[in-house]
Amino acid sequence: MHVLSKEDFSEFINSLIAETSLNVVGVKSKGEKFAFGPLESANQLRLDYDVTILPPKKYFFPQRETLVTYDVSSGYQSKSLADVKPTIIVGAHPYDIMAMLHMDEIFRETKSDPNYLTRRNSSVIIGVNIQNMSESCFASSMGCATIDYGYDLMLTDLGDKYAIDVGSHKGADLLNKYSKNVKKALARDIQSVGKKKQKIMNKTQQEFGFSSELIPEMLGKFYEKTSFWEDHSEECLSCGSCVLVCPTCYCFDVMDNPDLSLKTGERGRTWDGCLLEDFAKISSGENFRNTKSARYRHRYFKKGKYLFDRFGFVSCVGCGRCSSNCLPDIANPVNLFNDMYDESLKIGIQIDPATIPDIKIKTGDTIDYAPKIATIVKKVPMTANETMFELKLDDGSELGHQPGQFVQVSVFGVGEAPFGVSSSPTKKDTFELCIRKLGNVTSKIHTLNEEDKVGIRGPFGNGFNAELLKGKDLLFVAGGLGIVPLRSLFNYVLDNRNDYGRVILLYGCKEPRELLFGDEILSLADRDDVEFKSTVDRCPENEVWNSNVGVITTLIPQVDFDPQKTYAIVCGPPIMYKFVIRDLKSHNVPDDHIIVSLERRMKCGVGKCGHCQINQLYVCKDGPVFNYSKIKGIPEAL
Repeated sequence: MHVLSKEDFSEFINSLIAETSLNVVGVKSKGEKFAFGPLESANQLRLDYDVTILPPKKYFFPQRETLVTYDVSSGYQSKSLADVKPTIIVGAHPYDIMAMLHMDEIFRETKSDPNYLTRRNSSVIIGVNIQNMSESCFASSMGCATIDYGYDLMLTDLGDKYAIDVGSHKGADLLNKYSKNVKKALARDIQSVGKKKQKIMNKTQQEFGFSSELIPEMLGKFYEKTSFWEDHSEECLSCGSCVLVCPTCYCFDVMDNPDLSLKTGERGRTWDGCLLEDFAKISSGENFRNTKSARYRHRYFKKGKYLFDRFGFVSCVGCGRCSSNCLPDIANPVNLFNDMYDESLKIGIQIDPATIPDIKIKTGDTIDYAPKIATIVKKVPMTANETMFELKLDDGSELGHQPGQFVQVSVFGVGEAPFGVSSSPTKKDTFELCIRKLGNVTSKIHTLNEEDKVGIRGPFGNGFNAELLKGKDLLFVAGGLGIVPLRSLFNYVLDNRNDYGRVILLYGCKEPRELLFGDEILSLADRDDVEFKSTVDRCPENEVWNSNVGVITTLIPQVDFDPQKTYAIVCGPPIMYKFVIRDLKSHNVPDDHIIVSLERRMKCGVGKCGHCQINQLYVCKDGPVFNYSKIKGIPEAL
């Protein structure tokens, strides 16, 4: 540990500011509040602040940033961050430093986010121990009021000087190069720092009446206490203020911003929040969290349970920004968790400290947000609202997908949307997408013609395990647009027919005119190696239909199969699953013999934007194909 007089510390900061190769930011006054901003002089620094309006994560994960630029004539390009200046952040409190460490794990998991990590790895964090604590702060209860790691330099105010704890080689190099008169700390200085840190722990005005180690387990016991969540969320405005100021929130939306010429533009991301009404709404209109109590509950579960189950930490650092920015004053985690704990005592629920989960998070390649260019080689209208597009990547590469995976399709200036690949991997050179006209992106795609260009990212997610299914009897159950991703596996099985046992396809749609892949599907009746039955919910008087009329479950009793030898592959609208699975279970099909493909809103495709999250799972990378035994009982999954 070292010490530096406050006068010399000011000179140190001014030397950093004078270095044109550095971007120096720190805490400054903003009216009666405080905010991180560019420093022009050390005199602007307010290291005695209580809390800033926004956390310093904004320097690594900006409120708005460009991911990709595009030019209709030349395609998409990821925006280069090669010219990013190293950012020196002066004055981060320990809880905000801990929040950065949480964000690091999230943004490097599976596929690393290059924009976040480029900025983060070039930064230097100069922290400061808390001098004045916000009345909403409960960092002590979360173990984040003081920390011993995660910073490059950590300051402690000792009156006429700062004690400086060096936390990294970057911090040491910065101190050696730009500071003068640095002295080694004496024993009494080190002792004073210890007393200051202990005093900080006792400053909090907000605290739990229990150990924070109980939070994940306690939440797990309260998920289905509907009245508890309804009561606490009754005054929620669904404004999202609490999550938009949170230092560990990472959800974002992605949208295109075209220039006036409509020939060039940018694709950017902006902060988003799970408290907003349409956050979990999918293209077909279903909203998997359509009540404010469900969204309110999700906010707490994401922080205290879901991320704990995935990463092993409760992703709340106790900064208190959420409660201080909530107009109806209902976002205070301390109040909610204390009420929850009191309620658990009242009704006799035993809460034990959570067991740290077995973390199996892997890191891999970096994300490329720039799509490849593909050409539409065939366009086949299938119904009034669905069209099949056959595409070929312009660089000559194969898509390389597994049955059941999806791609993100981009249209210049309009945006990007996910679609399941409907063709088998055995189809070489090109791939097929069947797209329903619903929103802006799909409506624009439907106006495109052969030889027009789109962007393709992917394939993404986990598909059907065709190897595992070899030798098994297969029962395919498809409803409506669910035939699209299911078709990729079905055709793969037909192309490798000798590798599989019985093949049964049950397919239903609302009306005969909505039948997809009509000639292809109906021709199955002529095959002796496939059993096929179809149904429609209703048949208008002016249409001809010679098969079953009724919902998809009316077909299940019409086929005889051995449940121990049969694997059921189910895909359709969300409402269909519980009824199909119920009937399969009534026929004694084991849970691990049921495979489903789920639909969720997916903006990034790599588990970063948060839109497709169900508990600790992300549909875009942990799915969209799931074994029912793995998601049975998971709230919001089915």
